[in-house]
Amino acid sequence: MRPTNENSLGDVIKDMLRKYELENGLWNAKIRDAWDKCVAKPIVQRTVSLRFMEGTLTVNLNSSVVRNELELLKTDIITSLNSELNQEVISEIKFF
Repeated sequence: MRPTNENSLGDVIKDMLRKYELENGLWNAKIRDAWDKCVAKPIVQRTVSLRFMEGTLTVNLNSSVVRNELELLKTDIITSLNSELNQEVISEIKFF
């Protein structure tokens, strides 16, 4: 019997995303959807941009008041986002 080198399509895609450093881009899109579901609409409206890189989510907001409030809720937001993503992806959030 010949040895096989078979991998599932999902594993091959994950390996390619990692190899070509596209994994963070994929997570950026998923995190944006999760952000819209997990935070209140007024916060979404104050969100200028989201950027995910190596476990850290950077959130740019156009309100210093909202920024300070979210800083107090950081742990809960991380838990909520990771729950929505069904994976422990985000380990830190920075608000700007």
